[in-house]
Amino acid sequence: MEILDVEVKKLVHFSMAKNTWKTYRTALESLAKLSKEYDLNVLWPIQIDVLTRFIAYLSYSGLKSSTINTHLSGISHKHKSLGVTDTTCTFIVSKILEGFRRKSPKLSDIRAPVTLDILHKIIRSLPSVCSYHYESCLFASAFSLAFFALLRIGELTADTSTDIGAHTIFINNLSLKFSNNKYELHLKICSSKADQRGISTTLVIPQREADLCPVSMLRAFLGIRYPATDKPLYLHFNGSPLTRFQFISILKKTLYFCGVKDHIRSHSFRIGGASHYSRMGASDSEIKKWGRLVSDAYTSYIRIW
Repeated sequence: MEILDVEVKKLVHFSMAKNTWKTYRTALESLAKLSKEYDLNVLWPIQIDVLTRFIAYLSYSGLKSSTINTHLSGISHKHKSLGVTDTTCTFIVSKILEGFRRKSPKLSDIRAPVTLDILHKIIRSLPSVCSYHYESCLFASAFSLAFFALLRIGELTADTSTDIGAHTIFINNLSLKFSNNKYELHLKICSSKADQRGISTTLVIPQREADLCPVSMLRAFLGIRYPATDKPLYLHFNGSPLTRFQFISILKKTLYFCGVKDHIRSHSFRIGGASHYSRMGASDSEIKKWGRLVSDAYTSYIRIW
């Protein structure tokens, strides 16, 4: 029976993304800290008075309403995994959360989009920022593909040099097809933040005539890429994977070199790509499908410039 119990726990663990587990663990740690500081007896299901104090404790700690909601989701998940009544869904708790949301209005997203002009500037600056031609080709391809394929940074990079990540694109996830004197990239997204079950989506990206063509830049990189199969798409010259930290670091250096002072972050490629396709006449449903989004959150990506 113990072996079966362990297997059940494994299956429950793999039902959610790694970052979600980390967030939920933080919620439980915060609850334990509250219990210790105020000498509260925490039992499952959590008593209503303990939950209300927990919300007040998180508010006093300076957390935003969205973060408090996430903490309560972690507590809710713990209830459900134990098979006990979920007290986070009670009337008094929902009303307290609603009041806190009204007290703390949602902040606007200050991240600026990467425009075609900015994309051109940062890619053109790579030879001056990177030490080697290989690295220039790598980042030119990664930046361009992030924009035109609306990719999340976790799909382009590894978490660390030793931890690849659950959604990183591998070299065998893509293929180049040639027809009508043009190449076409078929990019399979095996899983994503919105696709934890690995249903997968295949993006078809045609070759562009413009100089920011993601297909041409990818072909240039593949021509010199470290020869390794069954590995992440973007590898350095020594065969190590491109990491999240390195992607962000080179992005910051190119922005500084170009004198771009907008609030550009790694997600700005995704925001900029969605805005670009909207300007080109793509429908909301097309952008939602292309960006692999299951909610209407994508509407916040569309920016006018």
